[in-house]
Amino acid sequence: MTNTYELEVRAVCPIHKELIDVYATTIRTSATLPVERILEIFQPYETQQIFQEALTQEVAVKLGAHVQTVGMHSGVKVTCQAP
Repeated sequence: MTNTYELEVRAVCPIHKELIDVYATTIRTSATLPVERILEIFQPYETQQIFQEALTQEVAVKLGAHVQTVGMHSGVKVTCQAP
């Protein structure tokens, strides 16, 4: 069985701290992840400056799951996947 969780994630832009980056995020795993746990893991990034690539990797490790983020940066669509 594969479980898929989809949510919108916000983080502070690492280049322009006054901007908020928004990522369409998909998590896939064979485990059951409580939604509260997912939200708890993403919550600190709302006020943290972080690159999309680092955010994706960190969350994948914390959840032990495949994580994909999709965001727009200066008109460029960026898709990151980990692992």
